[in-house]
This record gives sequence, C-alpha cells and structure tokens, in this order.
Amino acid sequence: MSTQLRRPLVLVAGALLLLLLGLIYAYSVLLAPLKVAFDWDVSGMTLIFALSIISFTVGCLVSGELERRGFDRPGLLLGAALLLAGFIGTSSAGGATSLLSTVAFYGVVSSLGIGVVYNIVIPTVTAWFPDRPGMAQGVALMGFGCGGFVLGPVMTQLYSMLDWRLVLVGTGVLFAAAVMLTALVVRPPTAREGAALSGLAPDSDRGGDGSAGGNRDAGLAEMLRDRSFYLLYAFLFFMGSVGMGVTGIGRELPLSLGADDMTAAFVIGFVNIGSGIGRLCGGAALDRLGRGPAMFAMAVLGVAGPLSLVASLLLTSLPLQTVACLVTGIGWGAAVVSMPFVTRTEWGQSNMAENMAVVNTYSIFGSVVGSWGSGLLSTMLGSFVPVLFAMCIMGLASVFVAVMLRAGAATNVSSRTRTGRTTVE
Repeated sequence: MSTQLRRPLVLVAGALLLLLLGLIYAYSVLLAPLKVAFDWDVSGMTLIFALSIISFTVGCLVSGELERRGFDRPGLLLGAALLLAGFIGTSSAGGATSLLSTVAFYGVVSSLGIGVVYNIVIPTVTAWFPDRPGMAQGVALMGFGCGGFVLGPVMTQLYSMLDWRLVLVGTGVLFAAAVMLTALVVRPPTAREGAALSGLAPDSDRGGDGSAGGNRDAGLAEMLRDRSFYLLYAFLFFMGSVGMGVTGIGRELPLSLGADDMTAAFVIGFVNIGSGIGRLCGGAALDRLGRGPAMFAMAVLGVAGPLSLVASLLLTSLPLQTVACLVTGIGWGAAVVSMPFVTRTEWGQSNMAENMAVVNTYSIFGSVVGSWGSGLLSTMLGSFVPVLFAMCIMGLASVFVAVMLRAGAATNVSSRTRTGRTTVE
C-alpha cells in the first residue's frame, strides 16, 4: 500500500480505537449500576476516576519506554490484555469490598491498559502527518474525547436490558479485540515511508507564534531544562483540573437539578462531545495560529465553562447546564491537543512518546485536585457552587500561564535565530 493511501487509514483506525477507549471519561455512567447497587457516595466515585487517571498516566510512561525500544505492537497487545483483565475483574465486584475491587480493576488495571494504548497510538499517528501534526492529533483525540458522549447513552441502554456484569465483560472483550485489530494497521512508518513523509514536512514546524522547535530532537533531560516545559505543565494542570473536576462530578450535576438517569447521561455527555470538538478545532488552531493565540483562547474557555455551570445551578436551568458542559469540554479538549502538539514541535518526533508521557503526568495532579478534590469538597460543603468557583480561579490561572507561554515562545524564537538553531517562518 502506498504511503499516501496508508496515511488516512492509520488516522481513521487510530481515531476509532480511541473513540472506544474514550469511555474512560464516562466513568460515572459506566459505573452507575455499581454505585446504586453498593451505595457509594460521590467522593468514592471521584476517587475511582482520580485513580483511573493516575493509572492512565503510568500506562503512558510504560508505553513511552516500550515505543522507545521499538516494541509498539507488543505494547498494544499488553494494553489489550490489561483492558480485558480490568473489565472482567470489575464485573466480579460485590459485597463490602466492591469499591476496593472496582478501584483495583477499573481504576488501576483497565486504565493502565488505556494509557499504554493511548501513548502508542498518538505518537504513531503523528509520525504519519509531519505536515499537519495538529490536525492529525486533533482528529485522533477527537475520538478519545467523544467516546464518553457516544458510548455513555449506549451503556445506559444496555444496562436497562442486560445484567451489568455481563455488559462489563462484553465491553472488555470488545475493547481487547479492537486493540488487537488496530495493531495490524497502526504502526510507525518504515524507513522508506519515513523518507517519503519527510518531503511533506515544512522546513520548520511552527511551535508558537512562529517558533520553530520541531527541527530539533530533544531528549528527556533537555526537555526538563526548558522553561516551556514547566509553563506547559502548569497550563495543562489548571485546564485539566477544570475538565477532570467537572467530569469527576459527572452526572451528579444534572441530577442535582432533578434530571432522570438518561437525561443526566445526555447532559453530562456534552462535556465529552465538547472535548471532541475542542480537540479537532484546537488542533487546527494550533496548526494555523501557533501555540500562543490558540492556547490563550483555550484558557478563556477554561474560565467561561465553570462560570456558566455556576449560573446553571443558581438558575436551575438544565439547558444552560448543557451549554456550559459543552463550553467546558471544548476548552479542556483543545488544551489536551496542546500537549502532543507542543511536545512534538518543541522537542521533536524521535522522543515524542517518552517526552509526552512525562508531560502527561500533569494529569495525576489534575485528577487528584480536580476530580477527587471536587468530589470531596462538594460532599463536605453539600454544594457544587463553591467547587465550581474554585475551578474558575484555576481557569484564570491558565490564562496567566498562556500569556507567559506566548511570551516565552517569542523569546525562544529570538534566541534560536541568533544562535542559528532554526529559522522563523
């Protein structure tokens, strides 16, 4: 198969697989029957989500090392095995240890598998699109972001028809089979294909406001000495805390306004569909505008989303809450794309999987503060409003960091030009 024909095939296969695995963000729907059956509170549910994000991040670190050693396909098979074991284990939850069992199997094992697969698919897809990395990452990540919206209502309907244990086992089998099939299609370019693709890449990759960082390949040590790494990390932490905080509270937000189960799944699902839209549009904006203007716009949405959610609670308006969930998701999803985009354009393709895995550790802190912290605080205060106001403050902090990151990009351009390391577009 020619290189030009394989490119869209790799992109579509990767996006469809990530669509399935994006169900991790609809955890409040996926685990709804267990919450009811075993009478878990909100803080227990958000603890599961926080731990699932931590395990997801560890999975990314594992796959970063596997990909560095050239074990892409074995890594995908490992991810498939972990997904199957995690969902089957979750289906066996029961009794006084139900929460602990779900934490272990869903929160750790299956989420570890998702992280392994995710951090192999994204760098591999990016390698096939050196000419439009933001677009490729946006399309692939759109699938991941929309997974909860597409599959959340499907899971709710399946639970109304079948025993939840059977549904979870079937989901694990489906996910494992999908990963193994995708492993036959999604692979790194060969040397010959890489040579053909290199002719598509621009002379320099536009990182931020014209900065061209993609023509250098920085290892982990060099990345950790770069000021841009810490600014990107802070930006992702603040934006991720908002997105994961709202996702962590999940369907409890619409339920607090009197919505039924199906309506609650639909409303909170707009965080996921917004995330998908944000990832696609964010990737395109990063390609076209550069990281500075694009990330500033993302940060503004990080304030507007939770502020709108506060208004929806005060006005007891489900339609407004639906729109607010969409806005929150768009800002969060667009910010997620900035992670692989900046990693690739600043520190290069060769070490992308390993570097991105380290950048992605922001989600550990974001999930603890945003998801578990939100659930714990709302349980203590008996209200979601103060929690959402705290998210607004985090959104404002991300605006400040985006401004600093933009200024840093301009400084890097000037510095690299003087030293002859790159050219400015």
